[in-house]
Amino acid sequence: MDNFYNLAPTEFSAAVIAQNLILVFFLELVIVYVYKKTHQGLSYSSSFVFTFVLVGVVGAVVMMVVQHNLARAFGLLGAFSLIRFRTILKETRDIAFLFFALAIGIAVGTNNYAIALISTALITPAIWLFYHYDIGQIRNRLGHILTFSVTGTYNIDEVRALLKEHTESMELLQARAHGEHTRYVFAIQPKETAEPADIIRMLQGNKHLTDLELLSEEGGVEY
Repeated sequence: MDNFYNLAPTEFSAAVIAQNLILVFFLELVIVYVYKKTHQGLSYSSSFVFTFVLVGVVGAVVMMVVQHNLARAFGLLGAFSLIRFRTILKETRDIAFLFFALAIGIAVGTNNYAIALISTALITPAIWLFYHYDIGQIRNRLGHILTFSVTGTYNIDEVRALLKEHTESMELLQARAHGEHTRYVFAIQPKETAEPADIIRMLQGNKHLTDLELLSEEGGVEY
């Protein structure tokens, strides 16, 4: 029976392996909590949040398997090279969180507990401060994304003239033709005296405009 448990000898005892997995799981949950509380985008995915935990745990397992064995490292590299990741992350912030989760897993897997604990304890509050104080924002008031469709040969300059009266700035982001319809996307910055709802009501009076939508840029909107 003792030989059965020693079929795959390792430098890590069962207690150390369990300790590493429990620790990395706890630290990944801390990262997930901070990610959820500071998330501002429109592309939130619960499966992606689960990936944080899984990536960290797998990273720890990989490092415990590799240890200081160069042959194992090349073997795992060859195995992982067969995997193709085709998921596109719209938020660059998500990529940073993914690497953060992986780095913590690697630190725990190599028994660098101090690095894992101190890094988590210092980086997560820094992320929270960036979020709380809006560090990186270039304006105080939110911009908006205006989208609408027009039919036929309607002169879009008439819409520009209407928007100019109620906005500080506007920029055409996209114009896409679909048969007889053309879809326009504008980035607008309403004046302090103008309410977004008033702009929508003003444009709704134009019979040539359909499918009107006004989205806040809070958290980031990509086109």
